[in-house]
Amino acid sequence: MVPERYDPERLGRGLAEARRLNHVSPRLDLRVIAGPAAAEAVQAEAVLAYNQPIRGYTLAATSDRSARLLGCDGPVVAPLFAPAMLPSGTSLRASRGILGVGAQYTFVFGRPFPLDGEDPGDLDALAAAVVSCHLGVQVLGRRVCHTVPLNAWTATADFGLDVAHGRGGAVADWRDRDLATSAVSLRLDGHVVAQGSGREILNRHPLAAVAWLAEIVSQAGRTIDAFDAVATGSCTALSQIVPGQHVEADFGSLGRVELDIT
Repeated sequence: MVPERYDPERLGRGLAEARRLNHVSPRLDLRVIAGPAAAEAVQAEAVLAYNQPIRGYTLAATSDRSARLLGCDGPVVAPLFAPAMLPSGTSLRASRGILGVGAQYTFVFGRPFPLDGEDPGDLDALAAAVVSCHLGVQVLGRRVCHTVPLNAWTATADFGLDVAHGRGGAVADWRDRDLATSAVSLRLDGHVVAQGSGREILNRHPLAAVAWLAEIVSQAGRTIDAFDAVATGSCTALSQIVPGQHVEADFGSLGRVELDIT
């Protein structure tokens, strides 16, 4: 057999096609990716070939539990596409590549951040730049076969493992709430299968993941733009799902988000 050759354009096109068709491609071998720069190059080609509107950023592996399950040693980031954002209560067609589901927070910016002179890690300044906080459900999955190792490089290349986001309404008084300690539960068909809290995100707070992203973006000479949404990753780890299940993320007094898997 002829060994696979690293060709970011071909790999990116293949990942984009698999995402459009909602399937797993047996022809894509991401084991040829030999570092973070190579992974980012494949992701860039995949995003270009997918050619869908981008509404911000999505993060994965932002908690210790999720990172272990995904074989990552830290967060991975990818564009958040408009078609992946689903209103609470809608349906998602599952594929063989689905890895799992978890509960998450999503923040929407009202202005660019960080501006010149702003510290990306200043959570107070970051919170002031955010216009709304939304409750959500994160669904992760792969477009490649299970024989391809799951790690930070393959996850980054494969759209950051992003599949879909069930998005709830805005939390009106989120700045007055302690998102770090607020309990979160994930239910499948009415049964609690996972629990967590916002503190699981980078062992601190959901906004800590946004600050991490702001630092990455700032180092590249850019900002998180006004109206960009940032999905911070699951704070309940990941639970496996199968077609026919009803997913409910329960944030207690903050509200709930639901998604049907078909």
